[in-house]
Amino acid sequence: MILAATLTLLFAYKDVLCITLTQSSTDQTVASGTEVTLLCTYNADSPNPDLFWYRKRPDRSFQFILYRDDTSSHDADFVQGRFSVKHSKANRTFHLVISPVSLEDSATYYCASGY
Repeated sequence: MILAATLTLLFAYKDVLCITLTQSSTDQTVASGTEVTLLCTYNADSPNPDLFWYRKRPDRSFQFILYRDDTSSHDADFVQGRFSVKHSKANRTFHLVISPVSLEDSATYYCASGY
C-alpha cells in the first residue's frame, strides 16, 4: 500500500498570525500490519497552534483524522487507537503515527493548522 503526504504552506498578511507546515516525503510504501510515522514540522507565530491531520481517500473524499490544541483533542471515530501523534512543542513537530497500518489507510495525508 502507498501512503502519500504533501507539503502544505500557509501564509498570512501583515498583522495576521502566520504558520508554515512542512511534511515528509510524498510517497511511502508500507506493509499492512506495520507502523508508519508521517512527519510534520511547523513554524508558527503562536507557541500553541491548533494542529490537525486529514486524509484524502482514493475516492477523493476528505476525512478528518484528529485535532490537538493546548487544552483539547478530538479524534475521528475510525481512529480507534490506531492513530496517534508525537507532538513536541520544543521541536515544533506534529507527527502522525498509524499502527497497525491497514489497506483502508491508503490515502494522501495532510497536516494542517489554524488559530
